[in-house]
Order: sequence, then C-alpha cells, then structure tokens
Amino acid sequence: MGDVLMDPARARRRQAERRRRRVRRVVRALVASLAAFAAAVVSVRAVYAGQALPRTSLSGADIGGKSREEVRALVAARAARPLTLRAGSRRIALRRADAGLAVDIDGSVARALEAGRRGLLDGALSTVDALLTGRKVPLLARIDERRLRTAVDRVADRVDRAPFAGALRVDPQTLAVAVRPPREGRRVRRAVLLDRVRRALIHGTTAVEVPVGTRAAVSLRSVQRAAAQARRYLRAPLRLHAAGRDIAIGAPELAPVLTLVQAGRRSARLGADRGALDRLTARVAGTVDRPARSARLDAPARPVIVEGKGDLAWRPREAQVTIRPARPGRALARDTAVRRIDAAIRRGAHEVALDVRRVAPAVTTAAARGADALIGTFTTRYEPGQPRVTNIRRIARTVDGTVIPPGGTFSLNAISGPRTTAGGYVKAPFIADDKIVPSVGGGVSQFSTTTYNAAYFAGLRLDAHRAHSLYIDRYPPGREATLNFPDIDLRWTNDTTAPVLVRAVTDATSVTVSLYGDNGGRRVSARTGARRPVPGGDFAITVTRVIRYADGRTIRQPVTTTYRKAAD
Repeated sequence: MGDVLMDPARARRRQAERRRRRVRRVVRALVASLAAFAAAVVSVRAVYAGQALPRTSLSGADIGGKSREEVRALVAARAARPLTLRAGSRRIALRRADAGLAVDIDGSVARALEAGRRGLLDGALSTVDALLTGRKVPLLARIDERRLRTAVDRVADRVDRAPFAGALRVDPQTLAVAVRPPREGRRVRRAVLLDRVRRALIHGTTAVEVPVGTRAAVSLRSVQRAAAQARRYLRAPLRLHAAGRDIAIGAPELAPVLTLVQAGRRSARLGADRGALDRLTARVAGTVDRPARSARLDAPARPVIVEGKGDLAWRPREAQVTIRPARPGRALARDTAVRRIDAAIRRGAHEVALDVRRVAPAVTTAAARGADALIGTFTTRYEPGQPRVTNIRRIARTVDGTVIPPGGTFSLNAISGPRTTAGGYVKAPFIADDKIVPSVGGGVSQFSTTTYNAAYFAGLRLDAHRAHSLYIDRYPPGREATLNFPDIDLRWTNDTTAPVLVRAVTDATSVTVSLYGDNGGRRVSARTGARRPVPGGDFAITVTRVIRYADGRTIRQPVTTTYRKAAD
C-alpha cells in the first residue's frame, strides 16, 4: 500500500493547533505558579503582620519577627549604647550622642518594618528576596560633624602623651646622681580616628581601635652623658661675684638647681631648673641688695595756728627745714643673673660675674633742699578727754613725718590703714545712714578735715574727698572731709617740683597738720557763700578756692556741699 500524501494546508493547520495547545499548557502552569507565589507572599505577610519580616537586620541586629514595640526598644538601646574606643590596654567609653549622633527612632522603626513590603509586584518580589537573602536596614540618623570632631579631639587629648626626656635626681646629702630613663610619646592619628568613629556611628559598631603613632624620645645615652656632667660639676663650688663680694654656692645648694634640659629631638644636656635657680638668685640678692634711703626732712610741728570757718587767705612762709641726706641703693640684676648662672652650668663653668644696678631714692637730697617753706597749715579743736581724741592722736602719729615726692599722691587710708582695736583705736561716735553711732576709729574724720584744709590752702591738687552727710559745727561748712576705710578716702597730689613733708601734732585740745615744700609761691583764699535752705534737708553752701600763681594766673574752684538733717 503506498504512502498517503497530506494536503500541505491541512498539515499547517495541525501544526498550528499543536502550538496553541502547548501555549495553553504553559499559561495554565504559569498562572498556577503565580497563584501559588501570591498565596505564599500573602501567607508570609499575614503571619508577620505588624512585625519585621524574617532575615531582616537593623544596624547589625536581627529583628525578624519582632513587633514594632520590640524594634523600637532595640533602636533606643542601640542609640544609647556607648561606643568603646580601644587604645592599647586602655578603654574609653564615648556616648554616641556626645559624638554628634542623632537617631530618628520612629523613622528607623518604620523603615525596618516596611523592608520587603513596598508595592504590589515589587513588594512581593522584595518579600521573596528578604526571605531568601535577607535585608540589612541602617539606622535613620544624622551626625553633627562639629560635635563629632570635638569628641574625637577630647579622646585624642586623653590618649596623646608627650615624650618624656628623662630626668636627673641629685641627692643633696650624698650628691649621688640618678637617672630616670626617657620614654617615647604617642600621638593619635586624628583624621583616621574621626573616619572610624563616623563609620561606627553609621553602622552601629560597638568598638573602635584608636590609631596611635609613636613620638621619638631623647636617647638614653644623652641622658647618661648629662648625668656624668652633673657629677663633674658638683665637684667644685659655683663662685658668684657682685658688688665687690664673692659668694660661694656649695654642692648641697647647687644640687636642686641641676636638671636635664632637652637640646634637640633626640638629645639632652645639663641645665638649670628655673624655679630652683630663681630661689637661689633671690637668696643671693638678699646678701647683695641694699635699699635706697630717701632724704629725711624735719621741721616744726606747729609753726603757726591757722583756723577759721569762713573766709580765709594764706600765702607760703619761709621755714627752717633740716635735711638728712639721701643714700642710693643697689639691687642685683636678677634676670641677668639667672641667664648667666644657667649659661655657666651648661658650659661647666664655675665663675660668674653678676651685674648690680643703682637704685635712686624716691626723694633725693637735691630735691629735699627745695622744700624750704611752710606751704599750708590748719588747726581744728576738740573737747579733751573724749574717746575720739584717742583716735585722732593715733592717726596723727601714723601720718606725722610722711614725705610725698614730686608727682606722688597722698592717700590717708593707704598711710593709716584700717582702724582696728589691735591698731590702738577705740569706739567713738561715727555718722552712718544719717545717724550718729559708735564705731571703732570714730573721730578720725576730724584729722581728715584738718589735713584737707592744709592741702587746700597749700594750693595742691585735690583728688578725692567727701564731706559729711550731716553738718558738724566744729568744722568749716563746705570745707571738710569725712573718712572711712576703705571706701571713703582723702587723696591729694603733690603737683610741685619739691617733696612735701607732712607734720601732724596734737595736744589736749587741738590737732594741727602742716605741709612743708615749695609750691612756687601759690597764694590761696577761701570764699564762703551764704547758707541756702534745702527742702527736706539742712542747707547747701558753696565755697570757692581761689589760687593765684606767681606768673599771674588765677584759678577759681567752686565746690557746693549739701547737708541733710540727722535721722535721729
């Protein structure tokens, strides 16, 4: 039986049908697979609803299956966990917040729970990917670079150590010289540490190695050479020559002065300890220095009585002033001495010449000879036997004989100091808050007023004074000065070319202050105005000081004083 030949068109139709059947089978299989895949994804998501998907890690910690609250607690713990910095055997704890880390806890939790769930198809694929390969979720955080650098610098400062050059120890009794060996230093490589800490903060690492380099120290050999030099140096005394004197410094006194001095990066030599050398120089200065002595002046304590509460005029008078000549002093040039002794020790020399400078007296003999006139004086009176008289006499004895050089300032508080019972003062009436109360030193304002008037009529520059708040009739109104330590002072300046000698003397009923010098012939008068009533007070008064200079100039200085009424 022969072959049956198929119609070509029919064959093509049968082949196409077979292809369609195959495609339908593939589609049915794919749909079934997708249905199974979707069912698996839905099942996983249903099982882990409200939880992190399996194989999810947050900042290095496995959070698969953890609830939102559990993840939140883990994130908070990670943010609070300190970072440990290891520098050799040393451990330094660094709070992450101190290093500038600010964690967004809510954002980090949301990111962790959303991992593998975003979108439909994409979410399904990412869910499968999370199940197969896992998801690593970083913390949502930012780093304050300024705080990070500050924290790293603080850690580095704690770890850094300067090289120790070694030291010499000299026993002042036995003069034995011992050596403390040198030691290398260390320095943190800060840029590297900064990068490591930043990475640890980002990735949640718990520990970081601190990168440390070494810093070379002085060689032990050079320290030993300096020790040998110290032993040789102590065999002979150090001889100092100053102001015609020879001063020998023996080994026991030299021992604490000798020290090790670094001369280069790897070398050291013998030198002098600055503190010990300063003390040695001060001791030497004590044997060399001689204070200058100012010229001493003397004149009658009460050459004339001048008193008055109203208008008053005064002109200088010739006076017999005796002078004890001044004597210059000398002082060791200490800075130069320190440098020269230090240089001698470094060279191994034992002979040093020291410089001495001349110290001029505050008041020279030539200047003192110019004080040949009584330029001002004033007297005030008191009732004898009162406690306040004791205080007036005490302060007068303290001030008597004071010499104010040209350009110098007289300060009554500075000269007399605080008024205390230990200083010989007693309680007496004193004005405080417009009341008269007892106080130690009460009454010294009368001496202040007397001194003020002496300087007033001498034509000197008046720098500071304050009138009493209440008027006391033993004083010239508007021309008086109270005193209280340390806030109320009487100050005047010697604005003449000659020194001013202050003489103060008391008797049973009065105190007198006299000033000797040369004011260039200044003539002074006080012009007292009328008392003017003051609402709510006592009265106001203006007193004008008129100074006439030898060259014809006239200066008027009005001062208005207002007095209150006593509170009691």
